[in-house]
Amino acid sequence: MDITPWGTVDQLVVAAGGRYDQLQQAIVEAGPDRVAELLAAEIRIRTAAPDDVTDVHLNLTMEFRGELFRHLVSFKEGRMSVEAGSSDGILADIRYELTDLVQLLYSPREGIQSHSRDVHVVTWPWTGQNNRFSPLWPDKVVDRAALSQEQRAALGMSRMAILFRAVQAVIAATSNGPVSLDELAARYGSDKWGALHFYTPHYANHFGPLRHEPVRILEIGIGGYDSETLGGESLYMWQRYFPRGLVYGLDIFAKPGVTGPRIRTVVGDQNDPAFLRELAEQEGPFDIVVDDGSHVNEHVRTSYETLFPYVRPGGFYVIEDLHTAYWPEFGGEMPPGSSATTTGLLKDLIDDLHRCELAEDDELPAGKHPSDISIYHNLAVLRKGIAHERGIPAWVQQRADQWIHPGRK
Repeated sequence: MDITPWGTVDQLVVAAGGRYDQLQQAIVEAGPDRVAELLAAEIRIRTAAPDDVTDVHLNLTMEFRGELFRHLVSFKEGRMSVEAGSSDGILADIRYELTDLVQLLYSPREGIQSHSRDVHVVTWPWTGQNNRFSPLWPDKVVDRAALSQEQRAALGMSRMAILFRAVQAVIAATSNGPVSLDELAARYGSDKWGALHFYTPHYANHFGPLRHEPVRILEIGIGGYDSETLGGESLYMWQRYFPRGLVYGLDIFAKPGVTGPRIRTVVGDQNDPAFLRELAEQEGPFDIVVDDGSHVNEHVRTSYETLFPYVRPGGFYVIEDLHTAYWPEFGGEMPPGSSATTTGLLKDLIDDLHRCELAEDDELPAGKHPSDISIYHNLAVLRKGIAHERGIPAWVQQRADQWIHPGRK
């Protein structure tokens, strides 16, 4: 199976949770230039570019043992790009020590503060005497002589606010503080929150404790149908929400245009058990699997039965869009009743969860079935674990029968 190895990013995610000297050694082994390139890409995907900042250029400079690695950050019409190199026309230089930046981006806990960040404004909105505006500012040319000193000061302050917003956007991207999954779904265009569905609050409740763990996530269904560039909105959301997570997207169509420093896409059929096993053997175990694929009931069952064994203990398996269990076009039934539907599968799993009430102690399930089943509107979140509780003793059932039917022998 042809999946690009994670390489440097996986090494850094792990090393960021270790000792400082171990992290520095990981940077040396990976190559500081390669690490700087990766961190620049990470900042690019994390930055929320302000809509009103355009034609503004900054330097992002990373230093490691005296060597400097520069990237040009450009804002234009609500978008931000990053490319290797520098420019003479920059307005500010943002500098980090490379090891510090790795810890900021991939720390296993919140609240990490930078010990090296430095911001140097290279070109202020005005220079010299009489509030003379700098020629490097990209705004339209104004007739300076026609402006009063108060007007020139007001225009300069508005330009300075633009500079501050650009710098703040880059710095905020390096923060590992709390982030709203609802806001990320809206930012990247995922349908998991707003209008059609409201899944993200449930995901935040279940996945919140894992947010700073080096999780592996597999989402079935990338979106965008047969387009090579469309789709991936939920993959981008997961990549941003889990700052140390490695995200896999599976789709029947190739998606070479859906990329990210911690995203890999795979072409395959979710109804092919052999393919799914090969994928899971190579890339698993997974912490989270989300089925947002075809929603055909047969496919949902095939994927669950094949992939659930490859969810690590304590991990989650999610089935979205349960409404197709009632749509005959997708193999569903209305009115419901068949165990072949997705809701039928869930009902079977509820029986499995209570198997100890039906079986002897030596027949207790040992992690093959969910230990927790949470059902929401059109969403099921299954947690993998071992059902430790024993069945209710037989004498309790016998006593209850006597209470309900007095005098029965």
